[in-house]
Amino acid sequence: MNNLSTHLLSTTHALSISTRFRHLCLALAIFYLLYNVTTFYSVSLYEIAPSSIHNLATPFDVVIPFMPVMIIPYSWSLILFVVGFFLVRTSTQLSLLTWRLILATVFACLIFYFYPARFSFNRAVPDDWTQFGYQFLQLVDKPFNQLPSLHVTYAILLGVSLWDVAASKKQWISVAYRLLLTGICTLIALSTVLTYQHHLLDMLGGAVLAILVLMLSNRIRNALVIKHLALGSIGFLLIAIGGFYLANMSMIAFESIETLAIIIALYWLISFTMLACAYQQAKPIRDTRWFQKSNSGRLTVYTWMKFAPIIIIYNGMSFLGQWYFKVFSKGQKYPLTPYAISNTVEVVASPRLRQADLHSHLVHWLFDCTSLEWSSLPEKLLPSVHYQIIVVDLAAEISSHVDKLEVVANGITKMPVHYLYLPLLDLQPLSDVLLKDYIDLFKRIEDLTQSAETRAITADNESWVEGSQVKDDQVKDSLITLINFHCVMGLSRSIGVQVLYLLYCGTLTIHNYQSWIEQHYPHAHLTDAYLPQPLVKAMANYKSIEYPTTH
Repeated sequence: MNNLSTHLLSTTHALSISTRFRHLCLALAIFYLLYNVTTFYSVSLYEIAPSSIHNLATPFDVVIPFMPVMIIPYSWSLILFVVGFFLVRTSTQLSLLTWRLILATVFACLIFYFYPARFSFNRAVPDDWTQFGYQFLQLVDKPFNQLPSLHVTYAILLGVSLWDVAASKKQWISVAYRLLLTGICTLIALSTVLTYQHHLLDMLGGAVLAILVLMLSNRIRNALVIKHLALGSIGFLLIAIGGFYLANMSMIAFESIETLAIIIALYWLISFTMLACAYQQAKPIRDTRWFQKSNSGRLTVYTWMKFAPIIIIYNGMSFLGQWYFKVFSKGQKYPLTPYAISNTVEVVASPRLRQADLHSHLVHWLFDCTSLEWSSLPEKLLPSVHYQIIVVDLAAEISSHVDKLEVVANGITKMPVHYLYLPLLDLQPLSDVLLKDYIDLFKRIEDLTQSAETRAITADNESWVEGSQVKDDQVKDSLITLINFHCVMGLSRSIGVQVLYLLYCGTLTIHNYQSWIEQHYPHAHLTDAYLPQPLVKAMANYKSIEYPTTH
């Protein structure tokens, strides 16, 4: 089984009609958007600069007959495209079909943009019963977008995806089904040249594209890689072609506007392709070059240069996350309440917080105060109690709030703020990270909560404590540690890693962690695929595992 297949959740139960319909709508929407955009682009380019449009006719195309009746199998392509989503039996088959068709669409449309071609022969509309089919074809599909033929590509991909759908104990049924499927797909492919809609090279290009998509899907680790490849390609086409139309509409600095649009589009494509490569890495956490941050938790200039489009998008998502929490809390100002591991250690998962909200949240987390009680805050600052904050940044695509939180914390009472960074990608399954990397992170948290440096800070301030000298156990009791796991929106990464940390500490078990999530984070987005049971069990039993020493 290929990497993508093993990653996707495979089920044998019947898929809901709504799920199938959503996948179909997604594939059709991308097809109609990009195919029509590239068609309009080729038509406009042909009117402005006909020499820019290629002619792919070969000497062999001249001898191919025009067979009007082949409009019938040509029309089967759309029917098979739609029906295919309702024939597949498992979620794995449905996901593979969807992403293969989407990949084929975006790659083909990229070729349509870079190598626009036009059908070379004049095709007269027949005067028999098939004329209505050709009149409709002329209305909806211009003689552009030639190489590769998506009819051929889709026929091959649908044939492969539907090959095992009619598996039966009776061999003759399976054989008959596969012969019928092969015949339909073959007729669809042949109809592209026999209806004078494509040339032979278009047909060959469609077959090559289908093979490349099948090979690529066998090597891609998960659907997130395909998602970002598709987003990069879609964004490139919309920006580049949008710039082309803007330049033609303005008639001012035509070449400059179009060139600028192409540069921006290429930057978008390269950025999303690099992000797809990051998701493709088997254990990306062991290579932090993708999303580097400074010691203060800010994305470096180099990271911005590589991923500016993604970073801007996730900053927007961060603002949406704040809005989500305000709506979700139903008027409560502090939906994020720390969970006490012990008398001296508390943990809380959150989104990346805005500067305007940091003071409110910090006072609430440390002193259980609301804004109306800030005036009494000095009474809560007992001289015998000292605080430290550990911020665990899990958001690879956005800067942390740790630097702003440190300013706020020093404004309330002098306390050390420590910063740890575990660069997780959005929706990246937590099992993609090595168990040892989690253990190393959690041990660093343990070291900070029990470090000699922290005890020394407390001991140096013994003069703050009234009465006799503080004993060692009193010193330890006088230090409160707040651990803040944060991601972008506070829905998956921060909560998931916090759950793993509580399993590591023994606070949660494999038997109660799910009910704990439902009680403390009912808004969490933690599916079994994102936080798999094997990882939960391994973390709960980590003490029985020996790890080699890291040099």
